[in-house]
Order: sequence, then structure tokens, then C-alpha cells
Amino acid sequence: MSAAETRIHNALIQNMPAGYHFDTHMHRTVEIFICLSGAITITVLGAPLAVRAGEYLLVFPNVLHSCDIPQDGPCSILQMHFYPESLPQLAYQCSSSESCFIFELALDKRKFFKGRSTPQLAACLEGVRAELANPQDGGRNMLEAYLTLLNILLSRDLYDRAPKSQLYENRHLMRATIHINEHCTEKLTVGGVAEAVGISAGYLTRLFREELNLGVSTYITYVRISKAIDFMFANPNYPLTSLALEMGFCSLQHFSKIFKDKMGVSPKKYFSIRPI
Repeated sequence: MSAAETRIHNALIQNMPAGYHFDTHMHRTVEIFICLSGAITITVLGAPLAVRAGEYLLVFPNVLHSCDIPQDGPCSILQMHFYPESLPQLAYQCSSSESCFIFELALDKRKFFKGRSTPQLAACLEGVRAELANPQDGGRNMLEAYLTLLNILLSRDLYDRAPKSQLYENRHLMRATIHINEHCTEKLTVGGVAEAVGISAGYLTRLFREELNLGVSTYITYVRISKAIDFMFANPNYPLTSLALEMGFCSLQHFSKIFKDKMGVSPKKYFSIRPI
């Protein structure tokens, strides 16, 4: 199995009957699907979101969600799950408008986004599905190309719909968030992050406040919450107190408060839900 194949968990067409229900779950992968026919309701952190034929929905990793098909008819979707770990390297090769999706993954504030599908997006997901279903010579390069194309298509959609600000325009802000994600298990300071991206600590602090409405240290804390979730997926019986301390929190109580603020539920309840 190629490296690209291991980063793509699956790509398939799902045909679901009227009244179908899939209970609350989460996964480490990014999930994207295009509704081909009918309609589907995805409930994300308790908020229902209807997706109809011709629309797509992307759900970010580690987000609680469930699925329901209305009683008035079946639904068909073209669905793909993929791991985001390999994408940050593309941010240094693409323009700002082509890096927005990678930036949102690093930022880790969005839970989902929804849009209208395009022939290019549908062809990309179908190409991945076909390649996985019938592997051929050059498959690894083909899948790498599809991942790159998917990043660009999603980034363009995000960029076109975003209020014009420095959020997607400032490369220093983008690279700072990516640097933090790549080094969050190390000791990080505002000055160290600023130096790594070539700006002053004061300018970095101002960028985070103006564009993200939070401090650099708060963002680092949120990233560590996400890394704690990844760790618990791999080590489901690990003590929460030990996890909290190893991730840089002063106590389990502090970890639990920040976790609930970010994820909407306590860590105990979150980790009691079976990951998919």
C-alpha cells in the first residue's frame, strides 16, 4: 500500500434508505461528501445541517456528528475520508488562495463547511474512488495529485466566500499556525514562534488578536487539546490526569475546562463515544 493510499482512508458511494440513522460518532479523518441525490441531515455538535443534491459538506477531524436521512426518500452520496497530516507541506508551495484549507486545518477552529459542488470537485472524488477500487501502475502519484487538487479546490471555495481580511492573505499568520501545529509537543513561546516565521513577537500577537480573536498562547493550548484527542485515539485506556499533565496543563480540572470550551462536551463524555 502506498503512502498516499494510507492517507486516504476510503472513497465510495453510499446509498442510504429513507429513515436511515447513524449515531453520534467522530473520526481522526477529514470527511467530505457530495450529495448526489435526495437529502441528508448531519448534526454537528447538536446543530442539524441539511445537505441536498448538488451540495457538499466537509467535517473536520475529531468533531462529534451524526447522520439522518429524511423519511420521504433515499439518499446517495459520494464520500471520502482522508488523513490531513501530509498536507501542511503544500502550504509552502501554494499561493495564499490555494492554502486556505490547510490553514483552516492548522487553525482548528472550524467544525465544518458547506458549499455547492462543482464538476471539478465531483471528478476529483470520483477519481480517488476509481483509483482505490482499481489500483494501477502510477497509482501513488495519481492519488497524490488528487490530494493536491482537492486542497486547491477547497481552498478556492473558502477564499472566495471569506470576508477579505488578512486571515487568508498574511503568510506570516498562516505559517505561524502551521509551525505551532507541527511543534506543539515542544516548549513553545510567543517569541520563539515569531522568530520561526521571521516577524516580531508584538506583530505576531497583534495578528492573532485581530484576525483570530485569541492570543497566541490560547491558540497553542487549543492545538494541544487536538493533539490530546489524537493521542487518546491511539491509547484509549490512558489516564486523563497523566494526559493532561503531559500535554502541558497544570491539572486535570484545567484540561477539562479548556476541553469543554473547545469541544462542547467534557473529555470523559467525549472519549466515551466510540471513534470510527
